[in-house]
Amino acid sequence: ESFSFAVPSRSAGNQIYISALDQVVLKTNVAERSFVHAKQVRKTALLARVLSLVHEVIRKGIHVTKRDLFYTDVKLFVKQEDSDGVLEDAACMIGCPRNCLHVVAAEKGLVVGRLQFYEDGDLIDCTRMGITGKAIPSTVDKISDISSDAEFILLVEKDAAYNRLAE
Repeated sequence: ESFSFAVPSRSAGNQIYISALDQVVLKTNVAERSFVHAKQVRKTALLARVLSLVHEVIRKGIHVTKRDLFYTDVKLFVKQEDSDGVLEDAACMIGCPRNCLHVVAAEKGLVVGRLQFYEDGDLIDCTRMGITGKAIPSTVDKISDISSDAEFILLVEKDAAYNRLAE
């Protein structure tokens, strides 16, 4: 018998909503990945590499973006979708969200307006950020004590539309 990984299936049929937790969780279906079967070798190699990279990042106590992870071994991953999918598999296999593996999404978006919060102990007052705003951090676990007297939140997806509104 050879070494293998037991990877939980992330398919819709293997998910269930638990109302008490207000969360979707995975059921018990798993797929085995090993180096024995030719069809599984690449995905198994990707998973082993991602687990190695995540171990290194956690050991160093740093955070990296999904894009950073991809660029550590472009020849192996080929496309970012490959590393992203295997990263999600690794998180499911370990039983934690991706950010607990110290891999975060890139900072995207800005906050502007009547909002205050603490980021890693520092008070952030978005009313003083001007039209350039405050970048939404990728590690939201360092955010606390959010307060606002705003009546609504307006989410603007496109930079060009945001710039027109901000001016």
